[in-house]
Amino acid sequence: MMPQHTTQALRQRGFNLVELLISMALATTVFMAITTLFVRQSEMMQQQNELIVLNREARFGLDHLRRDLTSLGSNTTPNSLVDPLVCPKPAVQIRALTVDTTNGYVGAVAYNPNVVPTSLTLFGSLDIKNRYKSYRIEGSTITLYDGTLPTSQADMDAIFSVDRFVRIAGGDGQQMFFPIVATSQSSRTITVGGVVPRVATNNTCGYTGIGANYNIDVQNFVRYRVVADSRPGSPVDKANKSLQSLLVRESLSVDGITVKSQLVLVENAVDLQIYDVGYDKDPLPDSLKIEVKRLVDEVFQSGGAGLLGNTNAARPEALRFMTVKLSVRTTWPRDKLVHKPRDVFWQPLDTWLLPDEVTGSHPVISAAARVSFPTLISRNL
Repeated sequence: MMPQHTTQALRQRGFNLVELLISMALATTVFMAITTLFVRQSEMMQQQNELIVLNREARFGLDHLRRDLTSLGSNTTPNSLVDPLVCPKPAVQIRALTVDTTNGYVGAVAYNPNVVPTSLTLFGSLDIKNRYKSYRIEGSTITLYDGTLPTSQADMDAIFSVDRFVRIAGGDGQQMFFPIVATSQSSRTITVGGVVPRVATNNTCGYTGIGANYNIDVQNFVRYRVVADSRPGSPVDKANKSLQSLLVRESLSVDGITVKSQLVLVENAVDLQIYDVGYDKDPLPDSLKIEVKRLVDEVFQSGGAGLLGNTNAARPEALRFMTVKLSVRTTWPRDKLVHKPRDVFWQPLDTWLLPDEVTGSHPVISAAARVSFPTLISRNL
């Protein structure tokens, strides 16, 4: 029979050193596995969330552009050069849409060839949708009815600013475009650049009578394009060239070139592309014959030529639909994501690479939208 004190000792016996070390090793292994799994799950969730945010940002920028595109031709002219209702012809040719493939920005172009961001310059009632009525027109001065005018000079200047045009339109459909020079809220007047013509015996262009009850609209140029991120603290390479690019909406002066203000819509935007365009080849106003063009160099060519270029050969009035695509990259690269540069500029853009990133690349998300132009169809110049 075992002594009582020996039995109690066995009952009180714990782990020895070897057993304790084995238990700690097993516990450490399990803990590390759980931690590794947790970290991987967290990274995957973070990457998925970033892609969701990226897709939302791409849609946000594209929706801005689409909203402006759909208003083209409304309360304005598709092409002042060929529009018989525009009289007199403005000093600057007014086109509803002009594209350019020479002033977009590509960061790290050596690593990302065949990326050609397109810029789109639009004209119309893009910022100010209000319509006013003239009380009198005399020389370079347009006096407005008081009913719907702003109540302060600051608000008046904000609407009738010097980077915009006034469109004067009568019941006969005739349109006149003049750049705004000055405003006066107290006298309800707008001063324009140039003398507004008046209909006379030898002149059918202009206003009649005292110029009362003409529709007064505010028009302006806006440009969408990809630009270098020049904000303080933005990343640059060794040559001090920006590595980050932005999609911006720029308000332009009356020359259609000079930037007056710039709104950043999307960060890390890398490409804005026209995927296809539909043109009406039939000159008859009551029928359509659509021709689809897919390559951007068919609508904008060297020197500004092309159907949507900036020369007299441009025909934005024949535009019937367009598909635009915006591509945005992630902020951080993904390990082991192999970079595949574009072979030609119309290929899908799936990855983006920056200098000194040798273990991976940035995923790229693209959003596309087809926009129709019902107002241009109804005008059918």
